[in-house]
Amino acid sequence: MTFISSIDGMEIYYDVFGAGDETLVFVGGWGVPTAVEVWKHQLSFSSKYKLVLLDLAGHGKSGKNRENYTMELFAHDVKSVIEDLDLTNILLIGHSMGGPVILEVERLISERITGLIAIDSLFLIPESSYAGHEDQSVKEFVKPLENDFIGTVRTMFKSMLSDKMNLQDIEAIEKTPDLLDKRSMVSAMAELQRWDMRKTLPHISKPLKCIVAGKSLSREYRAEYNQVFDAVYLEDLGHLLFLEDPILFNKSLEACISELVN
Repeated sequence: MTFISSIDGMEIYYDVFGAGDETLVFVGGWGVPTAVEVWKHQLSFSSKYKLVLLDLAGHGKSGKNRENYTMELFAHDVKSVIEDLDLTNILLIGHSMGGPVILEVERLISERITGLIAIDSLFLIPESSYAGHEDQSVKEFVKPLENDFIGTVRTMFKSMLSDKMNLQDIEAIEKTPDLLDKRSMVSAMAELQRWDMRKTLPHISKPLKCIVAGKSLSREYRAEYNQVFDAVYLEDLGHLLFLEDPILFNKSLEACISELVN
């Protein structure tokens, strides 16, 4: 088991698989039980690349006594792991909340980064989680989590299930709400709502590609999204697209990786 201290002393757990000239650093979204569980269908990439899978603070095996789980502090979690391994030629891959995190990582250590891949993340619509909401809106948004954490998370995760997923993945998702630390998760969700992509995106210097679930972004918003991002859409898939159709997702991910490293 490998741990490294983040900037505030929080213990961050990570795993390393495979070897290669390029390193893929996978950053999961909000409420990930463990990185290895979430990204298990992508472990096959270790035959060609070095993979780094980490649990952000408040998640999985990492420490859970941080006061505020901001996107910037999450980025320092990732930075600490990267520096501990002395990695360069890195592709940052972030799902959902991991999208904001990898943008913040690039701002911290751009010289180590080759490119970024955001998965079903960084949406521009006003009601999205990336629009820098005011405190009152944030308080209203997280109130259901504070009042009934398990029930709210269970409903949230149930909406992400698909009959395309295998039974093992469905059962793991259904068990996840009971494994999460309420205080950490409420804080992380609140800070995600406060994070404003418009303040960070102009500072990103390395190429960024996006893999988007067709069900997550309706066609009326795609023209605007495509003006900002180099995106590929996987139709008929939802937010957990890498669990719904791992074969299709992995082909898309490999294509993005190849374009970024060549």
